[in-house]
Amino acid sequence: MKMIRILVFSLLVLAAARASAQQPVLVINITGEVDPAMSSYVDRAVTTAEESHSVILLHINTFGGRLDVATHIRDAILNAKVPKTVAFIDKRAISAGALIALSAQTIIMSPGSTFGAATPIHETGEKASEKVVSYMRAEMRSTAELHHRNPDVAAAMVDEQLGLDSSSGIFLAKGSLLTLTNESAKKAKYIDNEATSITQALEEAQVAKPVVTESEQTFSDEIIRLLTLPLVSSILIMIGLAGIFYTIKTGHFGWITTAGVVSLILFFAAQYVTQIAPMIALLLFIAGIFLFFIELTPVPSFGIAAILGVTGIFLGLFLALAGDLRALTPDRLSTTTETLAIALVGLIAAIFIIFKYAPGWPWMRKFVHNAVSSTSSAISETRKELLGKQGTAMTPLRPAGTALIENSRVDVVTAGEFILPGTAIEVIQIAASKIVVKPV
Repeated sequence: MKMIRILVFSLLVLAAARASAQQPVLVINITGEVDPAMSSYVDRAVTTAEESHSVILLHINTFGGRLDVATHIRDAILNAKVPKTVAFIDKRAISAGALIALSAQTIIMSPGSTFGAATPIHETGEKASEKVVSYMRAEMRSTAELHHRNPDVAAAMVDEQLGLDSSSGIFLAKGSLLTLTNESAKKAKYIDNEATSITQALEEAQVAKPVVTESEQTFSDEIIRLLTLPLVSSILIMIGLAGIFYTIKTGHFGWITTAGVVSLILFFAAQYVTQIAPMIALLLFIAGIFLFFIELTPVPSFGIAAILGVTGIFLGLFLALAGDLRALTPDRLSTTTETLAIALVGLIAAIFIIFKYAPGWPWMRKFVHNAVSSTSSAISETRKELLGKQGTAMTPLRPAGTALIENSRVDVVTAGEFILPGTAIEVIQIAASKIVVKPV
């Protein structure tokens, strides 16, 4: 009898302790555009929630954004090891926002909210390819099924050709895209209740004694958001490639080279910290740089290495900007293409300036002089007979290097152009301190 009393007392104490326990809740704000910076923000917030065993509440008010970012956030929420996940749709969860909302175990809507319209489209209103629509449709269906929601309703948010019959709780004619209101969401059993505030949403989600903490976006999130802006990405790519070209041309590793390397590091770091860009993008870019440098060595590649190198560089940049190709919407494709085009135009302009004006810049001359033999001035006096003679470039001329002229090794410099080893050259000028050549 005594043992029974002790057991009953222990159970009462345990029940009282549980009843008095407070439940930490972490609010993650899904507001504004769903962009790459939001991906890293959500990852960090989910980690914090797991460490503190907090309920996750997604405070959603968005028209959508990048589909690949939304799928990454969806996976992070589904895989989160937390007591519960709640989505509070406060006004709207449209497009990519609808997929994020579906990832939560419980969905609460504020009065007058909307939920759906998840067809991937171009900013002009053009619908994405069937491949992308099919991918989004499958993502929505599978996410709905995980939380025992009708997958047909989720699919109708993506594909207007499906429609819904009365068995879904709501009727939708074929040719119409589904966007749920509070009432239609209740009929389709897609939300658990309504609420006007986060506190009430937690109460409706049966989270007892919540202690709410809001996950704030940090300065690093704003830096990532800045670096992944299309215009900023274009500038980073342009500076990076111009720095590489400058280094190849002059053979000098200085602050311009450093600026180029830093720009490329910032570009790729911003893309990869969000875990959106595929690793193959960085590998292709590095391989392209390596192949391009092979073309500058005496190893004969007949231009193939250069072609493959340039292809690898730009393909790597494209994939880094585009992200997950399965979720590449027309809008994202257009933005990626425009970003690369702006970078390419800027790079061509920078190369033109380097070719046209750099050889005459005083600070550029010192780099050329470092590569030219100290006996150049003597050559101009004693070997004027080289004027008009032809020979072969023995090393890359960028613009300075060594050539073989009449069986003699001679330090030469071009007028600004880059010349590969083995190229036939002709002496066009004997200046006070240099022998100037051009390709034949």
